[in-house]
Amino acid sequence: MDNTLNEAVRGNAAQQLLDNEIYKEAITKVHDGILNAMKSAPMGDEKTHNRLVIALQLLAQIERHIEDIANTGKMARLQMEENSLRNKFRNIAGF
Repeated sequence: MDNTLNEAVRGNAAQQLLDNEIYKEAITKVHDGILNAMKSAPMGDEKTHNRLVIALQLLAQIERHIEDIANTGKMARLQMEENSLRNKFRNIAGF
């Protein structure tokens, strides 16, 4: 499978994941759970607060990575469409 097609397939899978209601629910539940833990942790417990901030940052990185794959897939599909149109034009024009 060529790289552009592979990126398009991966992007489609990533977009399906982002659109999945169970995935959305899981992300929201984990995010809210981290925030609630931060609110209920004692003010002087810096170690717990730091760990929870890191957990929140990691959750955001996971979401961004999946979004990046989806966006790369969209660009790959556009590139494939452009190449297809270019090839059709070349065939019609005799190039």
